[in-house]
Amino acid sequence: MLRFIKYIFQLLLSPALGWEDIEKENPDPEELMRTGLYPLMGVAAATEFLGFAWNRHMELGEVLMRALADFGTYFVAVFIAKLIFELYLKKVTTAAPDERRSFTLIVLGIGLMVLIQIIDNCIPWQIVILKFLPLYAVLVIYKASDYIGVRRGDELRFMGLAAGVIVVVPLLIYYLLYLIIV
Repeated sequence: MLRFIKYIFQLLLSPALGWEDIEKENPDPEELMRTGLYPLMGVAAATEFLGFAWNRHMELGEVLMRALADFGTYFVAVFIAKLIFELYLKKVTTAAPDERRSFTLIVLGIGLMVLIQIIDNCIPWQIVILKFLPLYAVLVIYKASDYIGVRRGDELRFMGLAAGVIVVVPLLIYYLLYLIIV
């Protein structure tokens, strides 16, 4: 998990250099998912229980449903993103897309979204700027265009595809589940 967190913080602090380091180390995305993303998703689900500390009227059932929504949202989003990348990524890359690299992008991108969720869960106030943090995840994803091998001129198409799949899909799933819960 520490390796996964190291990659996430590298991407947060310097997206371009972070992707260069990831390219050099060439981590196994399955291992990153197993030892980094899944535990981080568990932490995000567990932080929902902090709601008891600042909302005395919250019921256990609601907190459990929100925790399941947190974990389930990102779990499903990984596989939806993988499917969409397999179908459409070849339209914006110079050669056949490297599945290992694209899956690494998905795992680390979803990891950024999970980290944003953890921050949101740990703060008792509704701070508007936290709702805009996914836009920074879009910037991190854009900086991965060289890592993925995107053709010159197709960077915006890649960013739209990747941001839509890695940022928008989890947000849509989360808000749909949240509407069902409330």
